[in-house]
Amino acid sequence: MGNFNDVTWIPNASFAQVSGDSKNITFSNDPNCFGGHGNVDARLVWYDSSDWLMVLEYTGRMPTKFYREKIQLFSTGPNKTRVTYEYTALPDKDETGETFDKWFIPTITNRVAYLKKMFEDEFDDGDHDVSPSGPPSGPPVFPKGAYSTLAQGRVNAPVKEVWKVFRPFGKDCLEYWKIYESMKIEPPGKDVVGCVRSFVTSKTGSHIKERLEWRDDINHVEIYSMLSMTPPPPVTMSNVYTTITMTEVGEKETEVKFECTFDVSVSFAVSRIQDNQKGAYMACINGLQQLFHSEVGTLEVVVGSAADLARTDGWFDADPYVVVAVNDGKPVTTKVCSATQKPIWDERFQLPVTSRTRNVIFTVLDRDTVGQDDIMGTANVNLDELTSGKEKKMALDVQGGGTLNVRLYLKMHDKPKEPEGEKLVTSLAIPFLAPVAQSELDAIRNEFTNLITSFLGPGQKYEYVYMQRLRTHPDVPLEEYPAACVPMPTQEMFTPHKAGRLMQRLMEFIGSQAQIMVRLAQVKGLWDPWKANFSGYLPANERLIEEWQKDEEFCRQYLQGINPMVVALCKDQSRIPAEMLGLKGQGKTTLQLMEENRLFIVDYAPMLGVPATPGKFFYAPIVLMYKEELAGGKSRLNMLGIQLTRDKGKNEVYSPESAKTQPNKYMFAKMHVVSADNNVHQFLYHLGYTHLGMEPLVVAMHTHLPPDHPIHRLLLPHFRDTIGINYLARHSLVSRIFPITDPMFATSTVGGLVMFLNEWRKYNFMDMAFPEELKRRGFDEARSDGLEGYFYRDDGFKLWNVYKTYVTGMVNHAYADDRAVQADKALQEFCKMTEGPGQLNGFPREIPTKKLLIDCLTNIIFNVSAQHSAINFPQYDYYSFIPNRPAQLSSPMPDGPNDMLQSAVLEALPPPQFTSLQVLLSYMLSMPSQTAITGVEAMKEVYPDVHERFNTQLLDLSKEIKARNEGLKGEGKVAYTYLDPENVAMSIDI
Repeated sequence: MGNFNDVTWIPNASFAQVSGDSKNITFSNDPNCFGGHGNVDARLVWYDSSDWLMVLEYTGRMPTKFYREKIQLFSTGPNKTRVTYEYTALPDKDETGETFDKWFIPTITNRVAYLKKMFEDEFDDGDHDVSPSGPPSGPPVFPKGAYSTLAQGRVNAPVKEVWKVFRPFGKDCLEYWKIYESMKIEPPGKDVVGCVRSFVTSKTGSHIKERLEWRDDINHVEIYSMLSMTPPPPVTMSNVYTTITMTEVGEKETEVKFECTFDVSVSFAVSRIQDNQKGAYMACINGLQQLFHSEVGTLEVVVGSAADLARTDGWFDADPYVVVAVNDGKPVTTKVCSATQKPIWDERFQLPVTSRTRNVIFTVLDRDTVGQDDIMGTANVNLDELTSGKEKKMALDVQGGGTLNVRLYLKMHDKPKEPEGEKLVTSLAIPFLAPVAQSELDAIRNEFTNLITSFLGPGQKYEYVYMQRLRTHPDVPLEEYPAACVPMPTQEMFTPHKAGRLMQRLMEFIGSQAQIMVRLAQVKGLWDPWKANFSGYLPANERLIEEWQKDEEFCRQYLQGINPMVVALCKDQSRIPAEMLGLKGQGKTTLQLMEENRLFIVDYAPMLGVPATPGKFFYAPIVLMYKEELAGGKSRLNMLGIQLTRDKGKNEVYSPESAKTQPNKYMFAKMHVVSADNNVHQFLYHLGYTHLGMEPLVVAMHTHLPPDHPIHRLLLPHFRDTIGINYLARHSLVSRIFPITDPMFATSTVGGLVMFLNEWRKYNFMDMAFPEELKRRGFDEARSDGLEGYFYRDDGFKLWNVYKTYVTGMVNHAYADDRAVQADKALQEFCKMTEGPGQLNGFPREIPTKKLLIDCLTNIIFNVSAQHSAINFPQYDYYSFIPNRPAQLSSPMPDGPNDMLQSAVLEALPPPQFTSLQVLLSYMLSMPSQTAITGVEAMKEVYPDVHERFNTQLLDLSKEIKARNEGLKGEGKVAYTYLDPENVAMSIDI
């Protein structure tokens, strides 16, 4: 009805000429149609789609001097709509009000009857809110394009409510889909299958037309196609069809999925098209979520009494009750007062007020024992009439007759709901971000200005710069780090979709932290305070929370957890501290276990020499574990003991044996070990060796390898977003002005950077290749170490072999022999730049053979994909529950023979309300990649046989790992999913 272009709902109207907010309606010569007059001019004075309200003024051949009409729809039940008309008119001099009513009321009655007939004709039973699903033949068959885009998310509202908001194909979308400047359905303007909508995008100003191809209101499915775009895109798109499916997930949650299939003239544009589409689709999903969950206040309603209500059953008294609803909320119902026209209910209700709320609507009904309840009348109150914090008594005129007495108390929140979430953001922002704000933002602003300016010219070049020293520690020579790319080239900016995903992840975290203080106040168990972070989008790792204190779980995480890089087979007695030689496992001494190839060591020597920070305590521990032999020929890694210190005198050893008399000290020793592991993992293996260490390769590739060079083609997808994510890290996590990791880690940021600097001076790129690095720690593909469950080793070797086969195929196609490799000047310049100015230690300065080229390229691709995925994506699983792997502890191990208090262990952990940063970073950095290696198509066009074999091997490996993991789950064990090719990102993109 509210569609201004549509006249089909007005009987006998044959044509409408629309201009702006006015239209001229042509009527047939019908005595019940505006007195038989032929043309009427109507002007849309005002409308509010959220209230289903519009006001029109009519002029022209009317039997009045002035006529204004207000039409409003009210929901009086799940399947009923009440249509109300009100008019104000000044009759002609020869007409009276009574005469005017004689033709007005039949005209309106005729319209309502026409509307009812429209819906009765469309419905089998008339018992629907909206028109039913399409014809029984099913949705239309349309050409399915070669490419597809998928975006999905959840809205916290019932599917019927979400569909009701989403269903209109025209300008109603603007209420939640904020990326459009304008939208309308083209004439004749009826919102039905086949209609065309045209809209203008806010960001680009593009004019786009789409046609509604299918709508299924029962299964909540919509399909539309793109007809045109002006100006046309730089590449030709065809067969663009988008399918939206809404699925009920519980009573109050809806899964919304957009899937678009399309063809495009050139394949290189596919990823950019997909990014843009995903951004648009997620804007819709997020807009719907915000629409349904933006509570801004509460409305307390007291339904008091009524008087002089209309009779619906002749002379019999009614059994009245009242249905109360805000226009976007769930209605509430009073009790029934029997046999009275002057009921007294005196009932109180509290209703949520959202950003969509405009009116509170009262519907008085007469309860019938047989048939449907009769409507006695309605009344409504505009919330604009109320003042927050003040009660208002009102005697409302009931349309239909009578008076309804109510009291209303509106209480608006000072800020949007979720105050705990906002407190959390503030508590995060003030201590961690305030000092960085002005200086760091100025630096970012200057670089961003240069970035934008480069759009006006040829674009920013890829150039090396060296990391600047920290202002707080100018004595640390950070210029020895791998070279970085600053300013960031325009090509390396995150796409809007990528930036939107990061922001969505942040908002999911903030939303999940709402009312954390309430949850903290309700905790009962000893470790429960650190479970308060889990809510909403942040699930708890229940198995880990149950098992984390056990030695078996402590040891398992060295093989399958966040840092599988430090455990080593111990074959050298000199590595074992003297105090640990007396430890025993299964009756065997440390040396006997070593002789039997069953002794394993973790040495946190990189923590030595790291400067200490007041209030934080850390060690450089040594951990000994052994292969415990189990029944049935099985085995597992288990604990021997821990030594925290390396003093010249006596050093204390903590073991399962000492735990019998000092259980709390033993627990605390393990906490100090995992805290050291957290710092080593993040600063050395994660940030250092992958993020910073691989960036020089990206710059050298863009500088010396032209886009059509086979190695450029090979490496390009594996360098996606690396410079962008490193840029973000340098201005936040390890900012030279105020790094936000400084209060989080035991080493503080400078200590972590010093640790990496010390190890980087010893780093050799080729020696750190996956097989060589494992060999140095005593592991090989044949599993001669005898250790079971080391899935990083097992899956890693399989993936390395797939990569090597892939790279070998490319190199054999591109280079006939070693001389061809030597003659490739671009390749040799790439090597010189990487090893020299790039400061990637151990990278070959020149590559003279195909074998070395294959090894080098395989190492690059493995590092930026598999290696980074293995040490990045497990973060939320293992870091989100703080006691399992705290980033810092605030007290050292106490001296003396007595055990420490359990309360002292708890007090050494970061307080639960201040661990949000660790949880936030683990959640943000574990964001699943949308560019898995199974989607790599670098060789598809140039060497299709290489691509096909690579793709087949990846999928086969994925199936193999999935089958293995299903078996583990069946045995009650933990699946290792991080090196499944479908979960491995093709680049360092987060």
